[in-house]
Amino acid sequence: MIRSKKSYFPVFLCFMVFSFVYMNAQEPEIQQFEGSLQLGEFIGEAKYEYKIAEGDTLRDGAFQMNRSNLQALLDEEDSSFSFTGAFKDNVPEGFWRFQFGEFQSDSKTQVVDIQYQVKVSGRQEVASGVIKDGKPHGKWTYTIDQIKDSEVEKLLFKSTIDFEEGIPQRSFRIENDSSTLVGRFLRNGLAHDEWSLFVNTDLGDTENWIFNDGILQVIEQQKNGLRNTIRVFDDTPKTTKTINLDSRYIKALQLQRSISDGVELFDKGIPRLLGENVKYYQKLDAILTELGESSFLPEFKVKVPYFPLDSLEINILDSIQTRLKKLREISSSFLNDSHLNILKLSDPDIQYHYEVVRKISETYLNPLERMLAYRESDIVEFATREKLIHNLWPEGLPSKELTVTIEVDSVSFSRTFELPDADNYKFEDYDMTSMDGLSRYAENSLHTVEEILGAKLTQEKNQQELIALEKELLAQNNELQQLIDSTQHTLGAAYKKALGRIKAVSDKKLSDFSSKEEVNSGRELVVCYKRMNLLAKSVAALPTRSKEIATVYNDRIWNPFMATLMDEEVKKRITNAYRQVLVPHFLERIQTDLSCENAGELTTQIENTVQRILQLREEDTSKVERKLRKEQDPQVVLQLFDVQPMTEEN
Repeated sequence: MIRSKKSYFPVFLCFMVFSFVYMNAQEPEIQQFEGSLQLGEFIGEAKYEYKIAEGDTLRDGAFQMNRSNLQALLDEEDSSFSFTGAFKDNVPEGFWRFQFGEFQSDSKTQVVDIQYQVKVSGRQEVASGVIKDGKPHGKWTYTIDQIKDSEVEKLLFKSTIDFEEGIPQRSFRIENDSSTLVGRFLRNGLAHDEWSLFVNTDLGDTENWIFNDGILQVIEQQKNGLRNTIRVFDDTPKTTKTINLDSRYIKALQLQRSISDGVELFDKGIPRLLGENVKYYQKLDAILTELGESSFLPEFKVKVPYFPLDSLEINILDSIQTRLKKLREISSSFLNDSHLNILKLSDPDIQYHYEVVRKISETYLNPLERMLAYRESDIVEFATREKLIHNLWPEGLPSKELTVTIEVDSVSFSRTFELPDADNYKFEDYDMTSMDGLSRYAENSLHTVEEILGAKLTQEKNQQELIALEKELLAQNNELQQLIDSTQHTLGAAYKKALGRIKAVSDKKLSDFSSKEEVNSGRELVVCYKRMNLLAKSVAALPTRSKEIATVYNDRIWNPFMATLMDEEVKKRITNAYRQVLVPHFLERIQTDLSCENAGELTTQIENTVQRILQLREEDTSKVERKLRKEQDPQVVLQLFDVQPMTEEN
């Protein structure tokens, strides 16, 4: 037995050593990072410990990051910050401290214990507390101070909240330079008992929100010696939903008709101070979320009445949303149409229909858009349908008859608009079915007015465009006539005939237009006149172009008989083909086959031919000249000159 024990002991010892080595080999090695790091808007120098596990970088251990710039402080202003804390497996854990500063300095320094010191002024934010498993735990404080000469001059904000693994507990205190809020929570984080706001600047002014197990029952206000008590909910709700006390909750309170006149409650007082607190904690949450896994926002919990939407109501809201988007586009296009706004000043019928559009927008569309905004904010289910609709139309559901006032010759009178089939639309009840009927009535009402106003606008715009087109055509016609008149004594008979033909075709088109007075015909004729004018200018320039070509093709040649240099035209077959074949062809084509459709193409061909002739002066044209020897067909000549021929018209 003794030998047996001795034989197993080394084996057991080796197994223990192997297990210890193996287990340690599996533990990721802690590494160090030191360098520049960016977290959202914050860029600074960071130092932290981390490990690599399954390809992921996990912060694990101490963390610190800071930034400050002495030169920026001395020059103008320095935005500094400092974050210190720790992580465990990439989750914030332990004591954390955040410091933010916006400082300026007068650049005066002093030496204290052989160190230079600079006094600063500005604003400093400091937040600190323990984080447990990524959530605030224990007492957290967030303080903002106004600093002057490196001393605290004034408290701007301070928040003190106790947490239990992210859930606010017991009492809290939030204050700024003008007011102080105190309140408490149940252990589950629900608001409870009396939350009191004291205004520092006005003694005696208070605001109290009284909760019972998360349900806000009463709001009490005392201002300038006057007390106002508002019951938030008419009855204790049977079904509730727990949500955060945030801007969404404030919007949900606004749905309660009993406090619809207390808008001031939701822009000032307790909501404003709570909103300020959330804004600062959001800054910390953004930093921690980017660093690792955390849920840091302080979730003050409350209960609200809950009336879930059924499938029919959801479908109705979806239909209203689709419908309303199109209707808003139509109404805005009319109400913002500058031309329509001018026309309604002189046309009573246009003024009437314009006012009907405005009335439809105010009476139907605007309240429906507010309802969709409630849905977008996810609060539409926090009120009964009746209360919700009463909130949209405090004076009762709108009538199908829309009465508008118009003014004619300084006399005001009323007119009423109503669809002929108004009885087919039902919206007398305070439910979603009525909202569907109301939105469809608004849709068909607006489409009816759209047809009338659209037709009037089209007619008016066509008339205005016709006037503009007539002015343009007159100017184009005068330009063409002036060109013809200016060339009467400078052009040959063939050129004059071509210009006369251009004028005759243009006049015929103008005569046809004057008998129809159609916008489309006018637009086409403007294009035609532009083409005719360009063609006329090309024809009028042909003699000048011929002289230019002659000059380019002139060359100084030595005459041995005269013993002198003389001007002589070179490449005569090219220039003769242009003058004797192509130019007459162009003029003949204008005389016999001119139309608005081919005028532009003919102009292009004339201009391209001239440019090509000028280019051929510098090219080797011996082969082309041989082929031109007896050629009289203009299409063949154009092909030899590499000019695109015109498309033959049927």
